[in-house]
Amino acid sequence: MSKPLSIKTELTTDEFDRLCVFGERFDRLMTLEVRPLTGGLPAGIVVPTYLACREAQGEPSSTLAARKLLATIRSGSNVLIATGAGVAPKLPLGETDGPPGAVALARSLALGFGANVILVAQAEHMPAVDACVRVIEDVGGSRGTISTAVFPKGEGEGLAATAEIFNRQKPAAVIFVERDGPNEAGHYHGVRGDRRPPGTVADVYRLADEAKKRNVLTVGIGDGGNEIGFGKIRAAVAKLLPQGGRSQPDETGVVTITETDVLVSASVSNWGAYAISGALAIALGDEDLAHSGDREHAFIVACIAAGALDGATSRPALAVDGIDWRGHAGVAELMRSIAVSANSRSEIKNEATASCEADLPIFSVLEDAQANGGYHL
Repeated sequence: MSKPLSIKTELTTDEFDRLCVFGERFDRLMTLEVRPLTGGLPAGIVVPTYLACREAQGEPSSTLAARKLLATIRSGSNVLIATGAGVAPKLPLGETDGPPGAVALARSLALGFGANVILVAQAEHMPAVDACVRVIEDVGGSRGTISTAVFPKGEGEGLAATAEIFNRQKPAAVIFVERDGPNEAGHYHGVRGDRRPPGTVADVYRLADEAKKRNVLTVGIGDGGNEIGFGKIRAAVAKLLPQGGRSQPDETGVVTITETDVLVSASVSNWGAYAISGALAIALGDEDLAHSGDREHAFIVACIAAGALDGATSRPALAVDGIDWRGHAGVAELMRSIAVSANSRSEIKNEATASCEADLPIFSVLEDAQANGGYHL
């Protein structure tokens, strides 16, 4: 029988301070405003929304989420990650924001903690989730697992599914990545204020309500205020949105009322999930838990092949929220670089590698250039 993973569940003051330094970097990256002006979110609200989140929580969002997960999850723990957004006719099989972030974070939890992660989505969104799971090759040999579960539409069906999931899985934590939450009237909206047609959105938010009753940790990751978790700063976000966050045609609010214990507000929801993975990579001392640019590209390709579309354009483009895949791969790789630079073992390994490469021509070129005061081609 394999030996259980030894996971440090509490950080020392020095470790916490160090994680916060890198958490600031992750948070800055995940809140870069890169979307085109037609990318859905009103220009200029990403950072103010993040700052409202920061004021409510007091520390970098990626740090807080990683710290809470570290204190909660053990080897063999069950963790729910719910995702999926978009409805017909524009996004009949969902969008490319959500599934990649959910699966990347699931991978980090399975590899880092030995957790059993259940990815939850309504039926229309599951093909993209399944496609991203198939991209991952390194979880099969880990102590953790990743599986999927379809959450049904309908009030009664949703209540029954929630009870069954909690009674059977007894999750240690529930995480939401780009998942719509209802407003005060029970309606779902896109960030542009468009109301989802009745019956098109499964009541996945009930998982958050049940978790609160059972004192189970919840983490919400979103980008526009309509996703599960933003109930935590609802009034602040509503003030930032056009028309005070009122929707059309019913004039109720766009921002959800559903709260989570931890809220991660990002420019793109996937990026918020990647920031948490990066923070966990540092906290657990394993850079491989961080997302990568190559995996990001593969995720986006997999989503499009499964029928998901770019949420900003409703087109089968290799993009997320109107941003080309290269931009997303770049953000993922920068976050991975932060995790690598924070890992002392990586620094030692890199120094050793550099010493073995001292004979490469590039080093003699650089030495000559330095000796001559610079080298210009």
